[in-house]
Amino acid sequence: MGRMEINPTFHYMKEKAVEREQTPEYKEYRRKWSENPKNHFVGDFPIHLDLESTSACNLKCFMCFQSFSPPPRGFMNMDLYKKIIDEGAKKGLCSLKLMYRGEPLLHPNIVEMVRYAKDKGILEVMFNTNATLLTEEKTRALIEAGLDKLICSVDGYTKEVYESVRIGATFETTLQNIKNFQRIKKEMGAKKPTLRVQMVDTPRNHEQIEGYIKFWSEIADHVAIEDMNDWHDKELKAVVVSKDFDCPMPYQRLIVLYDGKVTICCGNIYGKLVAGDLTKQTVEEVWKGPVMQKLRKHLAEGESHKIQICAECGYRTTVIRDKKMDKKIVPVEKLGKPPYYKFQDYLK
Repeated sequence: MGRMEINPTFHYMKEKAVEREQTPEYKEYRRKWSENPKNHFVGDFPIHLDLESTSACNLKCFMCFQSFSPPPRGFMNMDLYKKIIDEGAKKGLCSLKLMYRGEPLLHPNIVEMVRYAKDKGILEVMFNTNATLLTEEKTRALIEAGLDKLICSVDGYTKEVYESVRIGATFETTLQNIKNFQRIKKEMGAKKPTLRVQMVDTPRNHEQIEGYIKFWSEIADHVAIEDMNDWHDKELKAVVVSKDFDCPMPYQRLIVLYDGKVTICCGNIYGKLVAGDLTKQTVEEVWKGPVMQKLRKHLAEGESHKIQICAECGYRTTVIRDKKMDKKIVPVEKLGKPPYYKFQDYLK
């Protein structure tokens, strides 16, 4: 059985408790998030859904696939969105993130999406944003809609470094938008959304980490650093084989693209391995379906290298390397078929 690491590439540098996080409901949600993967327990419904409000983005960050191989541009329609939320509300969905590959503030109905999910009783509703489009009007609307958490991706604390990473953004605008967000929240007497500012640790900003934490700790509720993964879509020549590796995602969440296609994890950015289609199926059917069952079986047995999308995963490679797991590098042609499963074979 592989070794389970929960959020191993993500590091909180400053974190403070808020009132919402002390409730029994929230604690139970976080318990399931941590313990279900470690116990290989599959609940009747995902704990969390990532619903891609849009795949479009207004920036071209150098380390992101949006800069070198962007996915097709699209926006989730409200009928599909409400169908998914209605099912989740009835079946115990705890958490929702309204983004995956794009910038949520580009979606014209993002505020309505937040409000609908909160009105249906979803415990935690959040999304990541580059904050370039976070106007004062949008800030007030999101607070009033009940957004629980806003995660701002800001890869630096000086103009030169930030703009060398976040291509197309202006540091002064992003900084002011985030400051305005915190000011307006205070003026409205709101305790949420909590604000997390985070950066990806890249060669262009690595030397800024200490100063970054100090700078943004004065503004944000939480500050975090995330390891950089390799998202390039390239032909795989060799596979890192490690019986030590296991992945928590198939026990926690599903990721739904803007068109309703369900991917198996956050690393499947081009939708090569689709677990289902929510325009034709329910979330529960996909969660308990054959693709997810086969995926969990291989992972639990420490055989993630048998799944092409896992073998190519930058997150997986980063974890195996950084956690110093036992491993060997095997050329693809030496794995044979089986045990090495191509995308089309995996669905059989």
